Amino acid sequence: MDRSKELRLNDQLFVSWANPHQGKPVTKQRLSHWIVEAIALAYTSQNLQAPSGLRAHWTRGLATSWALFKGVSIQDICAAASWSSPLTYVRFYRLDVSAPSVARAVLGSLLSRNSTC
Repeated sequence: MDRSKELRLNDQLFVSWANPHQGKPVTKQRLSHWIVEAIALAYTSQNLQAPSGLRAHWTRGLATSWALFKGVSIQDICAAASWSSPLTYVRFYRLDVSAPSVARAVLGSLLSRNSTC
């Protein structure tokens, strides 16, 4: 925030650096677009085709499923995600990351680089 204080017109975390929107908050739609681009780039970096209909919201289920797979307690996951009950996670977000999958193939290289996680 200190580095960009000259640029900022408000206290939003994400602000545009390009004219004509310089210093203004980045929209939710723009952030979502950037997340989808990053996920697609992760797939293409592994020579895989990104799935059609890719959505930024997928990151929530994928991140929490990997956390559970790596040994984080369901209580800690629910607290971090602001879920009052594990039922929300199990119903809507839990993915099978232990089975061979495209997601595991894409994230495999990242996980091996950060093996202390």
